[in-house]
Amino acid sequence: MHFNTGHIFWRRRGGCGVGAGRAWAVGILAAALGLPGLQGHAQDLAADPAAALHARRVALQPQLRASAFGAPLHLASSDGGDMVEGEVHAEVAHPFADVAAAFKSATTVCELLFLHLNVRACQPSGTAAGESLTLTIGPKRAQASDLRYRLDYALRVEALTPAYLRVTLNAPQGPLTTRDYRIVVEVVPVDAGRAFVRLGYAYQNTTLARFAMEAYLSTAGRAKIGFTVVGQDDAGRPVLVQGERAALERNVIRYFLALVACSSVKAGSPQERMEARLRAWFALTERYPAQLHELSLDEYLQEKHDDLAANALHPR
Repeated sequence: MHFNTGHIFWRRRGGCGVGAGRAWAVGILAAALGLPGLQGHAQDLAADPAAALHARRVALQPQLRASAFGAPLHLASSDGGDMVEGEVHAEVAHPFADVAAAFKSATTVCELLFLHLNVRACQPSGTAAGESLTLTIGPKRAQASDLRYRLDYALRVEALTPAYLRVTLNAPQGPLTTRDYRIVVEVVPVDAGRAFVRLGYAYQNTTLARFAMEAYLSTAGRAKIGFTVVGQDDAGRPVLVQGERAALERNVIRYFLALVACSSVKAGSPQERMEARLRAWFALTERYPAQLHELSLDEYLQEKHDDLAANALHPR
């Protein structure tokens, strides 16, 4: 995937600093996994899911060509009732095999997820019943361990052929009473050098979780914005979504860019690949500073190196 048209020049509303201490505890949902899954669930049951995803790509061509991301990428999100949902559809300039390689095991999935600045650890495991991973999420800067939360995901590769990949991850419980996390990844080849990707995510919210998120968004998260335009201000400038949908959108894009970074770095030792992917992910996120900038490159790398030194992840 190429991002050759530069930054999206959306006005940043204030700083992006995170609150100290318990401000993170009430804001942890903003860092909970943000890979999405919206109305596209209908295609989950399609008789030919690969054909359904190709058809979706055709139907989305107007949005992909006119995307404000400066790349063929379409983002959708919703926050209605008890469900928080979203999804990314995008064409990436990497072969199908390179994209699919990121999902060949719980270890490689962990290597992808670890690039996110709020993922402090990811531990893969495998049993006779299948593979799983334990994700530890926390503040972008190392703080007390009681401000970190775990999500235990079961990993299933539901389909893997030269023409179609489908992977799901499911976690019954999440931070602050959220539950029923479901991540869906689908990929089909477009041609020898390109693939079409869907990243889908949904989770069940609760009254307590919404209260905690609202507390965070009224304090440390009050200036944060997402990508969806929801109106115009008095000067005719776009007004971007805020609140829980915005938090979801930021994380959706962060994880999508992690997939792009993983797909683009294949050479070198495990340690060299991890370093290159960390740098690639940071560079990609910096193309959208209004939404995604949180740390300098040196700060981000130091946090990640500290996590690696603490056995957060052992790249292979």
